[in-house]
Amino acid sequence: MKHIYIIFIAVLVLTGFSSCENEENLMILEPQEAAFSLITPESGSSTILNKETPNNTALTFTWEKVNYGTPTIVTYTVQFAASNTEFAAPVDITSSTNTHATITVAELNTRALALGLTPDVEGTIDVRIKSTVGTTLSEPKLSTPITIQLTPYRGVFPKVDLFLVGPGTAAGWSVTSNNMPIYRDPKEPAKQYYTGFFNKDGFKLIEQIGFWAPAYGTNGAKVQYRATEGDTDPGVFPTTASGYYSFEINLEELTYKITPYTGPMTTYVTIGLTGSVLTGNDAGWDTEVPLVKSAFDSHIWKVTQTLKAGKMKFKANNSWDVSWGDNGGDIFIVEAGKYEIWFNDLDGRYMFIPTP
Repeated sequence: MKHIYIIFIAVLVLTGFSSCENEENLMILEPQEAAFSLITPESGSSTILNKETPNNTALTFTWEKVNYGTPTIVTYTVQFAASNTEFAAPVDITSSTNTHATITVAELNTRALALGLTPDVEGTIDVRIKSTVGTTLSEPKLSTPITIQLTPYRGVFPKVDLFLVGPGTAAGWSVTSNNMPIYRDPKEPAKQYYTGFFNKDGFKLIEQIGFWAPAYGTNGAKVQYRATEGDTDPGVFPTTASGYYSFEINLEELTYKITPYTGPMTTYVTIGLTGSVLTGNDAGWDTEVPLVKSAFDSHIWKVTQTLKAGKMKFKANNSWDVSWGDNGGDIFIVEAGKYEIWFNDLDGRYMFIPTP
């Protein structure tokens, strides 16, 4: 009987411990303060983001510590939201167990643009801090929100292929055949160039073969972008007479310049490409793949070729007497693949367009 009594007492003790554990797991922690606030930046502060220093710290956020009345780890999350939305769709920026956090110029610029701010125009976003603890059923605590002013810059412009269309070009008004590309600046993708022959009556630019939009034309003084076929059709870039022209366009600033070309116009019998991109080793420099001369413009050349990662150059007339590379050096192909390769012997510009 004594043994049964001892077992009964042990069961009661263990049950009591288990109940205590469950109560602790279900403990609800509430912050002791009625509210907490951001210390920096101040509400209404203004920041102009500088494109030239993307890795610099743009803002440092500091805030008051939240006391939950018992030792516990508190996680703080910086949240952004579009102004005047009451944080209907908050965006988590960074989380920390400290009461401070920083954000770089590049990240703040990306976040600002994603929240609808316009490049080079001052706008506002709302900021708050959310505090949480890991205890089951604990409620998050939100700081008093602030509004800050930001002037973002345009992000890195995407690489866009542009193709010629219109009466001044080899394609005419076809968007499915003979659409020559213009040449993108390898370091500044918003800037593109084309030096070559045009018939009179001008041209436009399309982004995708087979489609009339997106497209670029002009409203006279500036470039006009046509995002969809439902948008207003822009006018042509002017070529008043048949001849050679130099054309420049800045897709970011929507500016262009077109002038008659008066530079040298050497005629080459052949243009070929050579280099380790053909074989994967130095034996490729002893091999040459000929490009095909355009029937519309004898200074524009093209070939479709599978390339390996490596180096290459273009050369004229099967000789090293005249050759072209990247600023005099080799052209580097980083990613192996099949490319539609275009070359312009008037200015040495080239384009590699991936193709199936």
